[in-house]
Amino acid sequence: MSIVRWDPWGELAAMQRDVSRTLAGTGSSSSWLPPADIFRTDEAFVIRMDVPGMREPDLQIAVEDGQMTVSLERHADEKVADDQWIRRERSVGRFERSFSLPEGVEHEQITANLDAGVLELRVPKPREKQPHRIPITATA
Repeated sequence: MSIVRWDPWGELAAMQRDVSRTLAGTGSSSSWLPPADIFRTDEAFVIRMDVPGMREPDLQIAVEDGQMTVSLERHADEKVADDQWIRRERSVGRFERSFSLPEGVEHEQITANLDAGVLELRVPKPREKQPHRIPITATA
């Protein structure tokens, strides 16, 4: 018998996939959730998402109330009739994913780049807050 280390993050990801699959329903349309990697550099937080086959007009990125939301919709291939399909494995439908932004992020400085099916978002780190000194004037 071998000992296997418990991986709660792996179990959470598997559960998320199962729930997404269950909620997707049947038929030609289903929801999907592209995978995302998030890391930090000295200057920014970087989010990379796999969105194969998507073009810039298919994507929408919005910031509101400290949340950055990425949404897009992948449509089914309308050139193929329903009775011609043998297998459909590529997910289609609307997708939306939100990320909490650190307090103090300058929204205008966030950049997005789409290259080879990978969407890269760069969120600049907020500047460190400096204490604001109030000058004192003396009256005679």
